[in-house]
Amino acid sequence: MAPRRRRRASASALRSVPTPLRRGAAAVAVTGSAFSLVGGAAPDPETRPDAAVVPVAQASPDDDPVTDVFETALQPIDPEPEIADAAGLVKAAQLAEQEIARAAEQAAAEAKAAAERAAAEAARGPVDCGISLSGLGAVKSNVRTAAEQLGCTFGEPTMFGVAGRAGTSDHPGGLAVDFMVDRATGDRLAACALENMNTLGVKYVIWRQRINHGNGWKPMEDRGGATANHFDHVHISFNRGSGGDTLRGC
Repeated sequence: MAPRRRRRASASALRSVPTPLRRGAAAVAVTGSAFSLVGGAAPDPETRPDAAVVPVAQASPDDDPVTDVFETALQPIDPEPEIADAAGLVKAAQLAEQEIARAAEQAAAEAKAAAERAAAEAARGPVDCGISLSGLGAVKSNVRTAAEQLGCTFGEPTMFGVAGRAGTSDHPGGLAVDFMVDRATGDRLAACALENMNTLGVKYVIWRQRINHGNGWKPMEDRGGATANHFDHVHISFNRGSGGDTLRGC
């Protein structure tokens, strides 16, 4: 079907037709592309013959003024934006979370491997640094091994082993060593011995008038002097026949 040609209504295409309006009636006058409401309360000519008849403009049959009005008012509407696929977004988020988890696992594995390498290197620490062991006397073999490792790790301090002691000391039996150290070195040496109790066969440690069996430091009685109260040396007692392994850490 051929498209219908639209043309604007000309002045000659409109003509006025006398149309009587009754009371309460309303008429719409169409001119070009505008509407106007006329005769909303026009008098009834039957009751009032002298009332004027209001002409209503009538468009030519070939024109459609109402269509002209609405076509003028209509505007093109943009299409609705595309909505993202919710399932796709969820899948993308899951993939991102999996990548983050894999990266975290890899970082943890690398950190663990580095720690194991460091521990292995520390375990191979100095065990024969040429330190003098003459002050140890006839200590047990496991005690000698532990004393050498600790002495080489902490600056080769003077060490005393077998000696006559009163009371229940482990020195006479060759199961104790005194390390003559300053405060900072003593703190580190005592902590290292406690961390390696099983490795070295440590029974307990005495340092600065305190004793530790592996379950925390406990105060000791005052014995009357710096040496007697272990302020100038770390005392380490060992179990018989245990330990003797390589020092780890520290």
